[in-house]
Amino acid sequence: MPVKTYDFVLSSPFSNYDFFAHRMREMCGQLNHTFFPADEVWVGDFLQKLRNREVAVRVLFDLSNNQTNPEDPFLMLAKEAKRQGAYVVDDPDITSVVSHKALFHQIMLENNILVPETVIVDRKELKDFKITDDIKARVGEPFVVKPAWGDSSMGVIVEGHSHEDLLHSAEQVPNSSAFLVQRRLAPKWLGSHKGWFRMFHIIDEVIPCWWDPSDGEYQMVTPAQSRYHGLAPLGRIMRDIARVSKMKFFTSEICLDEDGNFYVVDYINADPDMNPRSYFADGVPDELVRHIVWMLVMDGRRVIMKRRGFFDASLEASHTDRYEKQQLAKRKPRVRKSGVI
Repeated sequence: MPVKTYDFVLSSPFSNYDFFAHRMREMCGQLNHTFFPADEVWVGDFLQKLRNREVAVRVLFDLSNNQTNPEDPFLMLAKEAKRQGAYVVDDPDITSVVSHKALFHQIMLENNILVPETVIVDRKELKDFKITDDIKARVGEPFVVKPAWGDSSMGVIVEGHSHEDLLHSAEQVPNSSAFLVQRRLAPKWLGSHKGWFRMFHIIDEVIPCWWDPSDGEYQMVTPAQSRYHGLAPLGRIMRDIARVSKMKFFTSEICLDEDGNFYVVDYINADPDMNPRSYFADGVPDELVRHIVWMLVMDGRRVIMKRRGFFDASLEASHTDRYEKQQLAKRKPRVRKSGVI
């Protein structure tokens, strides 16, 4: 039985990727690439067929963010695709480390990336841990409590005052191995905008958005706004995060605090929300969703074409290209006694 090969597979259990998936299918069709959405209905069957070599994958976009459960089918799909040689965005072995906020917090500090004052508490220490006056002096009050593992703001408490808030966060996210007690920042006002940004990193491009954590509303930062308010550090910080994490597609939140410093407050979100503005008031601008799809598909296409031996499929039919390859194959190196010259 011949193997069915898919050029692109999108792996995600979340319905907020439906618009994203439709745009990706549309673009793949226009470029003559096959596409399959491995959602919660099909992921189990697709994983089994991949293991049995009934299907093959060239490029997998893994947007599942389920690194806490090794038996999760989406995580197993990403690992199996990687094992079979697929190009996986992002690498599940990298994502499992950098998505752990406590682990990546230390990496950020080691690389001089500015983060709020933070105390990390291991789950095993919760029972005996106390929010002392010294800790409150470091992180302030109210403080923020975050689980090291978590998604969709589960377990995040922005008005923390006591040890009870830490325990409440732990109850909401039982799989988190650690928790962060963090200084709460006060964003500086820049005209009519708070200095709080949801930053997108896609392959090698950084796109900043104004983002209000109180209502989740996005507005893209214009080049003029970036110059006027001196927002160039946002791009440098995101590229530093990408460099140390080796991630290709993720979002981060950065706050310009009243003290004038840019702090990274949400380190790496490996499965960023892609609900479109046209359907959701707090959605991502449609043009940004389309651009992200374009960037990802073109990056995957580059890998596919490179592995085929041609950057552009039309070159394969080029008589000139074939002629040059034939001539190169006929050439033999000149040899002298001391070796090849």
